[in-house]
Amino acid sequence: MPVPDPNAPLRHPAPSRYDPSGLRAFSDGLARRLPGSWSAVTEDYFAYSPAHADVMDRLWDTGPVEWALQDFVHDEAALLNGPGGENFVVLARPLHRGQFLVAALAPPGIDGVLRPIHTPHGIAVPGDPVRAAADVERRLLPRYRHAVEAARLPALREAHRLAEQALADWDAVSDSLCDASGMPLDEDAYGIRQAQRDAEAWQPFETFLFHGPGAIDHAKAALPELPLPASTADRWSYQPCSLTAALTEGMAIRDEWESRLTAVLDQRTGPDRWVAFNDTLAERNAEGWHAMTVFMDHAPVLHAIADVERERAEFAAVRVAAARARSTTTVPRSGSRLPTPAPSSPPPGPPARPHTPGR
Repeated sequence: MPVPDPNAPLRHPAPSRYDPSGLRAFSDGLARRLPGSWSAVTEDYFAYSPAHADVMDRLWDTGPVEWALQDFVHDEAALLNGPGGENFVVLARPLHRGQFLVAALAPPGIDGVLRPIHTPHGIAVPGDPVRAAADVERRLLPRYRHAVEAARLPALREAHRLAEQALADWDAVSDSLCDASGMPLDEDAYGIRQAQRDAEAWQPFETFLFHGPGAIDHAKAALPELPLPASTADRWSYQPCSLTAALTEGMAIRDEWESRLTAVLDQRTGPDRWVAFNDTLAERNAEGWHAMTVFMDHAPVLHAIADVERERAEFAAVRVAAARARSTTTVPRSGSRLPTPAPSSPPPGPPARPHTPGR
């Protein structure tokens, strides 16, 4: 029996016995059966493509899908894109013929300590797209949505901090790049540093583009119920509207420039390809600067509303606990008899006359 080569890559599992066309047809059928408008894109030569590095970096799983990606070579993988910005990866399940693995990719801003805390682990599904879609809708999607909701505000806080840091770093060096009248000393150096600022601010702005709709809708719904002074309520009421405008502007810029960036990569070849790509990326970041500044100015209102909600809930919980404590000491439990009062003793009579001996 020949000795296996330890350096040889592991073989990719066989395709599903339910779907003779393999992963591509399975993922297409799965996308058509999920709720909402989903699309599927199959990556050929997945293990050697840039998509593999992106999936490994964003994988929101610490279980079987992570194991499958780390220990097996996958020639194919499918990426599912959902109506709310959801991104899932579909792989053939190693060592289990006719089954697949489905896992979520972490959305923007969920990294570091947030990712392991709220991980919605992937699942194994059968090769039948109908049964697989039912499993994803019943098991994976609720866990994913709950994890996104739990991590939304912490992710937005961190995104706002990073955007403010990018602006503070720019303010610290911009004066040194200009003369006394505010004109740049070196146009090239000033432009390079400005492009760096825009790129550093765009990354957390992507977090706002994903988490912003849910956070803004929640803030608008919660604001009328909060006991706020009139001046505070008036100020806080228009800030979510400004954030909505910035969100709309940012999404339009992102969608427009995504098509331009894709066209640059498709049309260019050679070393100039990535130069043109980076130049186009810098133009997108510069165009989005206005929306990014609106996000930096008004995003704290989302955190303030959440803080007031949390304090109100904590105060209500304390009042409920105090009321329950009082009720347990003064009101008998259901079914118990009231204590019978002890019989009162008769009042004492007049004192007896002293006895005189011999009388």
